[in-house]
Amino acid sequence: MKFTIETNFKLLNFVRFLGSTKLYQDNSFNVEKSSFTSNASLFYDKLSNLGGRSIRTGIVDYVPYGTTEFVGANRGNVDAMNSTLSKELHTEGFEGTLIVEFCKFYKCNLKVWPFGPDNWGYINDAENGEGMLFSPLSKKTEIIISSIYYQWVYQFLDYSSPIAYSSILILVPRAKPLPTVLTPLYPFNPSLWLTIFISLIVMTVVHYGISTLNLFGSPIPRFEKSIFDMISIYLDQAIIHNKSSLSYQILISSVLLSGVVLSNSYSGGLASVLTVPRYGKSLETIHDFAQSPYRWGVPAIAWVLAIFDAESVDFKTVVKKFDVIPDEEKLYRRTLAGDFGVGIELLNSQKITVGPYIREDNVHLFELPKEMLYYSYTTVAAQRGWPVMEQLNNFILMANQHGLVLHWERRTLRKNQSTRMEVALDPTISRRQKDEVVQALTVEHIFGPMFILLVGAAFATGIFVLEFMWHAYNDNLKWKQDPIK
Repeated sequence: MKFTIETNFKLLNFVRFLGSTKLYQDNSFNVEKSSFTSNASLFYDKLSNLGGRSIRTGIVDYVPYGTTEFVGANRGNVDAMNSTLSKELHTEGFEGTLIVEFCKFYKCNLKVWPFGPDNWGYINDAENGEGMLFSPLSKKTEIIISSIYYQWVYQFLDYSSPIAYSSILILVPRAKPLPTVLTPLYPFNPSLWLTIFISLIVMTVVHYGISTLNLFGSPIPRFEKSIFDMISIYLDQAIIHNKSSLSYQILISSVLLSGVVLSNSYSGGLASVLTVPRYGKSLETIHDFAQSPYRWGVPAIAWVLAIFDAESVDFKTVVKKFDVIPDEEKLYRRTLAGDFGVGIELLNSQKITVGPYIREDNVHLFELPKEMLYYSYTTVAAQRGWPVMEQLNNFILMANQHGLVLHWERRTLRKNQSTRMEVALDPTISRRQKDEVVQALTVEHIFGPMFILLVGAAFATGIFVLEFMWHAYNDNLKWKQDPIK
């Protein structure tokens, strides 16, 4: 029988007619209206109800993305793999909650393999590896979650739609107070000191030349007098000058004018240095950190896998400076010296999350650079051709559109990161030094000038001893040559 377009439309209208009747009666059966509704789907989504299908999931314990905890049978929200007990695990974190709610929505059974803290693992080019990243490729799990954003494993696994934005930063050692022994040098920067030194040399040479050529019969002064005359003017000290030469007077006037300006500028700068501490240069960029002598580290190598093959010289240097310290207590003690950086993460909600190795007593040792190390979007990684990926992508999109991802993320942060810790992090994030109290001068403030005085006195004493020995030697030599005199 040949069906035309007109015949098809007639059949469709007949079906709609049957659906509009309240009851279709026949000698053999009854058909209610609900069996033939006008909005019935002719292509039913068989995956909208998975009927309790088990989904093997790997999770790394990493706050606030995902955590798992053994709580006992029927006390958790997910099953454990390789266990016959029901609901033995409790899964939290905003990505862990996402997968739990996904299985509730699609009526599947989540079986979790807890990989523990920081055990992301790896996959090499020979398709070998270990840890959570390797588990979908080895068919031990179907999907894996908890801050997965490694683009270099796209060739081995399928990735879902992005879940959340994440950026990696380095908490660098905070700028240290400059040593007080160099206090007299702090009012001027090195380039200004160099300029003053060169000007002092030039003025000394000009002063000696004018004094030598314009004395009108006066004795020629020694070069040392020109040196000390110029130093005396710059230190606001009086000198005995020659008034008979106009060129000499013009030179001394210009030197006096510049000396007054410099001495007053130095006095104002020195006053601020003595009362308000000075700090070294802060590390604001990745280049600054790469050029610094500091190293950094976290408990897992996964933090640098994304930039391991970067061509940037700075990134290569940062990777070389990276240390893996799995023991969190050891990492905490390593940071107490104030010369070691740690990795942190800026979350989708623009909140900072730190590991347990950052505490209230060492957070003040760090500051946040202005430049991030790198950023990416976290996803769910799955076996190639995983059949439920489309449904998972739709659920991720729906959860983000309704703000559920942000809500779950903030809820996890409130549970795992105290308000006191957030307050302690505020100066670090804002790159603000602790409040300094302007105080009266103490011995510590004048330690630099006193150090110069002590060094000068010791140096003068040493020179005096050498001079005394030299004169004694010359006197002894002359007496041997002419004992009568």
